[in-house]
Amino acid sequence: MAKNKKRKKVQSPHQNQSVSIKHSKTYLDACYAAVRRIFRAMGEDGSLFDTFTKRQKQDIFRIAVSPPRIMPMPGHKVPRQYLRYVQEELITYLKREYFNKEAGVTWMDMATVGQALQLMFSVESYVNALPEPQRETANRLREMFEKHDIFSLVQESMAGHIKISLMMLSQPNFRIYGQQGGEHKATNKASLQQVVRITTHECQSLRFKYRNKERTAFRVGTGQFMSIPYTGATIAMSKIIPGITHDRQLNIYIQSHAIHRFKERIDTFYPIMRNEFFVISLMMAQRIVRSPNGMQMIACIAPCDSGEKTIGYFAFTIDGDNLLVLTLLPLLSHNVPEGRVLYDRLNLSPDDLKYLGMDKLSFFYEVDIAQIPILKQILFDELHLDYVHTIYNSFRSKDEPFNEKRTLFVKNFFQKLEEQPADHTEILDDLME
Repeated sequence: MAKNKKRKKVQSPHQNQSVSIKHSKTYLDACYAAVRRIFRAMGEDGSLFDTFTKRQKQDIFRIAVSPPRIMPMPGHKVPRQYLRYVQEELITYLKREYFNKEAGVTWMDMATVGQALQLMFSVESYVNALPEPQRETANRLREMFEKHDIFSLVQESMAGHIKISLMMLSQPNFRIYGQQGGEHKATNKASLQQVVRITTHECQSLRFKYRNKERTAFRVGTGQFMSIPYTGATIAMSKIIPGITHDRQLNIYIQSHAIHRFKERIDTFYPIMRNEFFVISLMMAQRIVRSPNGMQMIACIAPCDSGEKTIGYFAFTIDGDNLLVLTLLPLLSHNVPEGRVLYDRLNLSPDDLKYLGMDKLSFFYEVDIAQIPILKQILFDELHLDYVHTIYNSFRSKDEPFNEKRTLFVKNFFQKLEEQPADHTEILDDLME
């Protein structure tokens, strides 16, 4: 019996022109819709895309551009949870923020569909192989993408957001994180993915003497930003001494004690948020304030809807070409403007503030100050420190109650203080029993 022979499949003349990789209809429909929005955002008619045939449209997207991926630079140590955090923050940003809100084009649209279009239309062999009507359109689109420089816009947008995330994760006494420009790598034969590499810069330290004691301080700085190398933070001397004739730049260092006190006293926020306040205060705002005793300080700044608000103060000293941050003073310390008002008005001592927990920012969130008339009058009505609540409101449930036990403890202290103004220690001992 004759053996069955496999028949050779006869190819149609059109099969040589088919798409090498076929994506799902759902994926392609989403791409086509995004293309029309992108064209409108760039001043073109969205129907321009319909110049291409169905097969040509599929062919344009035969290579997909996937959302970017965050990876460490080989040889650089980056914790996995930091990589996940930066990745999640970047994807959220790309989906939420708009390249053109009126046209409904997000940065994710540009990072995926926009870059896929630019990559395809930049391939001369592909464009030249198109029939005349489509070739003319493709050349027009290539010029449009080159004019707007979509690739650079996407890179700058992503890099700026990643930089902010890395500044929040960097710690001067441990490691400063940065990033290197992205590269497109093939994840499979139908997809390209941009990879952003995270770099690290180990801490720089120096030894200095303050009040006859040797101390260690660490350089405050920003990591590599694309092609810009690691940069140490500086502050102009003119900010510290108004009217000075020269504008010498001082290198900013911070000792471990200040970092510890910062974490201890700004205790109500997540570590990444605390780091954000640290970066804004020492590297961006650099707001100089004079204390009641004449000492100069740098305000610890927290952003909120009503602007940048002070939540503490960094005390510092100057040694040669360096500004050395020594500690973080709480908002109600007797050495800062707000705390001095409370300290003088009620004749409080530093021990009183510490026992009552007023040396930590959590005091404002755990104690119902509205129940304590004297505190409400000074802190809210006169000093307007109720803004501290607005900073934390977006991170706190509206139904979350104050700490009743702690509120009662503080309330009883001030009630007894009004009755026995001079016996602070005795009052505290009675309350602690």
